[in-house]
Amino acid sequence: MYVLRDVKFKYEDLTAQIDYIVITPVYTYYIECKNLIGNIRVTEKGDFIRDFSINGKKIKKGIYSPLRQVEAQREVIRKIWETKVSKATKLFASNKFDYYRKVLVIVANQETILNTDRAPKDIKYKILRADALVRQIEYDLNHRNSNDYLDSKKEMEKMAQFYINISSNEEINYYDYYKDRYCKNINVSFNGCLKDRLIKLRKNRSNELNLPAYYVFTNDELDKLVEIKPKTIEELKKANILSPIKIKRHGDVIIEEINKIKV
Repeated sequence: MYVLRDVKFKYEDLTAQIDYIVITPVYTYYIECKNLIGNIRVTEKGDFIRDFSINGKKIKKGIYSPLRQVEAQREVIRKIWETKVSKATKLFASNKFDYYRKVLVIVANQETILNTDRAPKDIKYKILRADALVRQIEYDLNHRNSNDYLDSKKEMEKMAQFYINISSNEEINYYDYYKDRYCKNINVSFNGCLKDRLIKLRKNRSNELNLPAYYVFTNDELDKLVEIKPKTIEELKKANILSPIKIKRHGDVIIEEINKIKV
């Protein structure tokens, strides 16, 4: 078995970043790893709902499906693969591409409760806790079709090298990429995108300056920034959202972030 971690791919204007690629004698697994606080429930429609608490307040929030995300990443690799193989291989092996390249979502936080009781049958066993991953791979290998070919160690190594060869060294800001690409397409409001960006900004500033997050801006101040959307320092000052010291230390980067998203 070979394991590749944090592998990036690019095909034309499409990009993909896969947390783990696990290569076994039969199947290759593309794994999206999630380390989320709170509990995750998958509905009968395949939607992901996260339940968590902040300061004693219970919050229920839908999240973009990590399963659809890793399936989209698999399609990027398929497109690259199709440019590398012969026409004959493409013709005869293309319909088996997904069969031999499975996708999994792994919940890494051991304290998270994963509830897939109502999830559609075709996706239920693609969403696992980390401690169930080895058992799932063993199950798949033990229940493979009798005519499935078993790769040798040399062939698995060759496949691992293939992924390394087609990987991209380009640094990609995946947060911005997926936000800019999917904000409107998945019906996320402008305000929701802006709020997510500002939360990320606050976290980065907090880490960089070694400050508590609320020293950058509080949740109430965050909501007001999203509502008013000041586009200049002057507008920020007039809005009376932040104290003068917060404006002095963080105002420029806040305004820059707000102006990145176009309505």
